[in-house]
Amino acid sequence: MAPALLVALLAALLSPSTQKSGVDWETATSSFGVGQLRIGDPSEAEAAAAEAALAAENAPAWRELWQASLEALRREPELNSTAETVRAQLGSVAFLHCPVRHLAERQVSWVRRRDWHIISSGAFVYTNDERFQVLHREGSEDWVLQIKYVQKRDNGTYECQVSSSSGALSRQVHLQVVVPEALILGAEELHVDSGSAVRLVCLIENSPEPPQYVFWYHNARMINYDAARGVSVQTAAATRGARTQSSLSVHRARPDHSGNYSCRAPNAEPAHIYLYVSEGSDKMAATLSRSAAATNYSETTLAVLLCVAVAAVLGCPKRLHRC
Repeated sequence: MAPALLVALLAALLSPSTQKSGVDWETATSSFGVGQLRIGDPSEAEAAAAEAALAAENAPAWRELWQASLEALRREPELNSTAETVRAQLGSVAFLHCPVRHLAERQVSWVRRRDWHIISSGAFVYTNDERFQVLHREGSEDWVLQIKYVQKRDNGTYECQVSSSSGALSRQVHLQVVVPEALILGAEELHVDSGSAVRLVCLIENSPEPPQYVFWYHNARMINYDAARGVSVQTAAATRGARTQSSLSVHRARPDHSGNYSCRAPNAEPAHIYLYVSEGSDKMAATLSRSAAATNYSETTLAVLLCVAVAAVLGCPKRLHRC
């Protein structure tokens, strides 16, 4: 009833008879059953009339907006089908992008091609793996699949899809999980005399992002801050994409410095080297012992091969008890 009452009041206000003789506002409102409504100043009615006229003038704008919305619904979505490759370091966060234009009310879906598992549709995620999430800002055309704490098993192809009148549109994104690797320069073993200075150099390769730290271990003990035993570690800060270098120095090696040394970085395969520190006689004894062991191993292997060859020539049974 309120709109009808307003229209009636405006009609009464704008009528010639009203303008000449005035309006009894209390009587007019009570005749419509609304005794609570009182317009004491005719200027308020004029303002209401102006608002009504303005709304009438804006009707074409609303009509144009409605038509524009209908045209947007009729448009076909546009998706760049060019494949993309994304490299992500093990343990980092991967972002897979899917920009779509004129999406309107349609939904963007992400599918893992390895097993055709539907990961998401719109903003809803259909997996129990909480590392997966869809990122989309209001007004943005990009639908991003985010994978936290990337694992080796995440390596593979992902596909974003959107339906259209001519069929499904799709775009493939290849995720390459990069596993950093530590490498200690030199051979797998290092032999030094007691009192010698030792320097081990470790390189961190295949790391798109510089590691936050590089730790050195002697057997199972971390020794980065083991200055009391004459050990020091220096790690050079690397830029993005460059190799990180870390060096371990032993100023005066002692026999108790012998053992397995390993270089470790976050989410990287570690590297190992065995250090032998000995006096001159001990060093010679260790060398002779390793040489004798290698000789015995070679002689045993040769004897087995010779036995197998003789058995093949003489036609011996498969079980050669005498051999």
